[in-house]
Amino acid sequence: MTHDTTPQPEPPATDVPPLVIAGHGTRDADGVAVCLALVDRVRTLLPGVLVEAGFVELTPPTIDEALSTVLTEGMTSAVVVPLMIGSGGHVRDDIPEAIEAGVKAHPGSNVVYTRHLGSPAPLVAAARQRIDTACAGWSPAEVTVVFVGRGCSVTDANADHIRLGRVLLDAGGYDKVLPAFIQVAEPEISESLGVAYFTGSRRIVVMPHYLFPGRLTTWVQRAVDEWSAAHPDAEVRVAGPIGDCPELAEVVA
Repeated sequence: MTHDTTPQPEPPATDVPPLVIAGHGTRDADGVAVCLALVDRVRTLLPGVLVEAGFVELTPPTIDEALSTVLTEGMTSAVVVPLMIGSGGHVRDDIPEAIEAGVKAHPGSNVVYTRHLGSPAPLVAAARQRIDTACAGWSPAEVTVVFVGRGCSVTDANADHIRLGRVLLDAGGYDKVLPAFIQVAEPEISESLGVAYFTGSRRIVVMPHYLFPGRLTTWVQRAVDEWSAAHPDAEVRVAGPIGDCPELAEVVA
């Protein structure tokens, strides 16, 4: 009689609460694909943990629907991580409301809601990587970075974006890092590009500090194209968003 001595995978740790990653949602198919790839990457970092995605709007499932998927019989706890850089309205209002709806649908359940992503060292490193890739062939000391945030009506969230720009300036050794916002808050991208130009910058990198491609990255590119057409003696490059990368997955996990 023989015995199979091949190591067997450990069964899922059923007492470990599942994770719901709460994203914004987008109509952009590429943005959805990149976000779901990031969710898969997080799964590889959390073996034995059920990881699902839910979205505030535009992309199914909703966050409360995702909670219904994980809050099954025998599992009454879950963790929700907002896949958001800043602490705007979605983090403060929309996601908590969705969690409340999910809990009401599952009486007795307990959902822990974590803070937003913010700017921990791995995400700062990822932002620098995107900027430095766009700087290829240029010395950082001759580059002005226009650092574009979402912009919202929450002062603290806008201030966090400006603070992170200062961190990138000191870490990256760029000539200047100028903040900008795509909506609601000022300065707009064209204003910051104008400041860069009139202070002598002719090599400029615009960094859209967003997680995934979508409507916001499209708007950034459009604003850059319009400004560049009127300033042909300046070279402007647009960096990529953070995207599906180990640094982002590490922070979520």
